[in-house]
Amino acid sequence: DKISIEHVFPQTPTKDWEASFSSVDKKDYHLYIGSIGNLLLLSMSINSSLSNGSFEDKKKPKKNDAGEKISKGYSDGSHSEIEVSQYDDWTPTSIEKRGICLLSFMEERWNFKFKNEEVKRELLFLNTEDDAIVNTNSNTT
Repeated sequence: DKISIEHVFPQTPTKDWEASFSSVDKKDYHLYIGSIGNLLLLSMSINSSLSNGSFEDKKKPKKNDAGEKISKGYSDGSHSEIEVSQYDDWTPTSIEKRGICLLSFMEERWNFKFKNEEVKRELLFLNTEDDAIVNTNSNTT
């Protein structure tokens, strides 16, 4: 099967996601949707079956009325999928935490170091426009 990129927090979020992302202005959703911590490699068939469902629905396999598994969930997938399935919920904090973990894994795996944790956070591209204005203003004193 071909590999695709799953957006755990979907590109077209449904109402199921509103509570988890209530702290984020909707105009800033794209920052979280495209951040590395929100991305997961999946087979195309699994990705299309998960669609824009809730995080809870994506974590578990789907079963028919007879209790037979009709599609996989994160919990019975790759190591990365299983790791994501261990989160109780998927929030902006979850995306940031997983992003930092992935960048730390890269450091270990390929034997290099980011300058500091702040550089890792910057690479997640989660600063909102308001944050950028505050950071720019505070750096110009």
